[in-house]
Amino acid sequence: MMLFSRKITFLNVLLIGLSPLFADQPDAPRGRSGENDVVKIGPIRTEAVLVKGGSFEMGDKFNVGDSDEKPVHKVTLSDFYMSVTEVTIQQYKMFCRKTGRKMPMQGTGSKNDYPVAFVTWYDAMDFCKWAGGSLPTEAQWEYAATSGGMSVKYPTGNDLNHSMANYSGTGKKDRWKRISPVAKFPPNILGIYDLAGSVYEWCFDYYKSGYYSLPAYRDPRGPATSMFRVLRGGSWYHDKDELRSSDRFRYMPVARVSFVGFRVVWDSRTVSISRTRSDQ
Repeated sequence: MMLFSRKITFLNVLLIGLSPLFADQPDAPRGRSGENDVVKIGPIRTEAVLVKGGSFEMGDKFNVGDSDEKPVHKVTLSDFYMSVTEVTIQQYKMFCRKTGRKMPMQGTGSKNDYPVAFVTWYDAMDFCKWAGGSLPTEAQWEYAATSGGMSVKYPTGNDLNHSMANYSGTGKKDRWKRISPVAKFPPNILGIYDLAGSVYEWCFDYYKSGYYSLPAYRDPRGPATSMFRVLRGGSWYHDKDELRSSDRFRYMPVARVSFVGFRVVWDSRTVSISRTRSDQ
């Protein structure tokens, strides 16, 4: 791929990344159903679900992607927990208050239940460490997005429309021109929301286009070094092709962009959890 996404010029990225977010008012939060058991983790009791480990074929199994999504290769992962939504503005404000950090600017119209944006990779990692976890590795992210390695093109199936995710333009359930509040669209089978669209998500790994040609192994953590860090999941600014579960993108880790956020994962062997049902 080119230095930037095939659909984004440098000028567009600069303008979009620095512009305020004029989103519509959110409606009432939707209820969850059909999920794995939800647990609460960390200092702000972030809701998460267990992603059972296993082996899966990582990469473009549908032969519709870019060269950096190939070859398809076997990866084996240990169990991990993943937050059911992207980190929200409200959660990030709590982190800033507790740690004495300055809250990054969020666009006009953004509310507490919107994903936090304008965060660097370093900001995201600091939040994750404070929450007792980490950013997901690229392999963990794709495994969760495919509901444990299922052969699906998008997190919610083999097709995608505006009733299933927030992406370029509006229509059907998607009435937000830019970022949408979390959990307004159906989750995947694991009960994880917004793995496609709204905001791109930082991953732990460095990015290299030819990384998939290296031998696969257990719990991979990406290349040793690079100028870029991996982004996954597409955003409100992108066409649905960029929302495919195997699609890869990247930015320099110091970038602050209006369509980039993150979520958290935790090591199942060391994390301390509580069940939400016992709290109610």
